Amino acid sequence: MGRIGVLSILLACLSLVGCSSEPSFRVADGSSIRFSDLHGEWVVLNYWAEWCAPCREEIPELNELRQQGSQRGVEIRVLGVNYDGLEGADLNAVMQRMEIEFPVLVDDPRENFRIGRAEVLPMTVVIDPKGTVQAVLAGPQTAESLLARAGS
Repeated sequence: MGRIGVLSILLACLSLVGCSSEPSFRVADGSSIRFSDLHGEWVVLNYWAEWCAPCREEIPELNELRQQGSQRGVEIRVLGVNYDGLEGADLNAVMQRMEIEFPVLVDDPRENFRIGRAEVLPMTVVIDPKGTVQAVLAGPQTAESLLARAGS
């Protein structure tokens, strides 16, 4: 193979690497997600722990949030992140006990959004449809308060 052939293959490989440079984040159900796939939707990223009483009280509000947003014409995706970094069967068992109905990320995307580690739980990050962090909220939220942040 000549220089031009090798160069073409190298350029093709580099272009593929460039296309996949955005990280994907593992989800507890075994799937993965890229935040660019969520452009056009509001994203509510919630950090929680089983030992956090306000987190346990907030989960039903988050379970309800997407449905309420749809009723008002606002596309909202709720994603959770377990503060303790649980994975696999341990994470799934806690999600079941807490009756979490939204996807929970195994990989913490906070560096992707340049936000610090939660100092207060629950912590909720509101990301607009363009992928920009609009708010980092400490303490429990309601579906209503989060819908207000999403401009509805």
